[in-house]
Amino acid sequence: MKILTVDDTATVRAMVLNILEPEGFDIQEAANGQDALRVIKGSSDFDVILVDWLMPEMGGLIFLTEVRQKNLAPGVKIIMLTALNRMANILGAMDAGADEYLTKPFTHDLVLERIQTIVNA
Repeated sequence: MKILTVDDTATVRAMVLNILEPEGFDIQEAANGQDALRVIKGSSDFDVILVDWLMPEMGGLIFLTEVRQKNLAPGVKIIMLTALNRMANILGAMDAGADEYLTKPFTHDLVLERIQTIVNA
């Protein structure tokens, strides 16, 4: 399974990599929404995208909206993985087309379980 993790914090990207790579996932990284758009335009065969909300250049919600409105990655599942935990943020992300919403800090088991759940839905 191919996963793109999008976060401006290298430590968070490394944590996601350390959770998913040993499980056999093919992981690519991007530091913000603009970088992520370039990555998916070059290879739109991702199964899951994990994306942070607050990032420079292009935040996660704008990225999510672009991907969904322009159908840039048909069939991809998108999980918001962010520190923002207000109901307004969760509802905004779901309305924009997120398949799941996880808040930081996250656990190894939770990330794996949510990925498996949305991919098998």
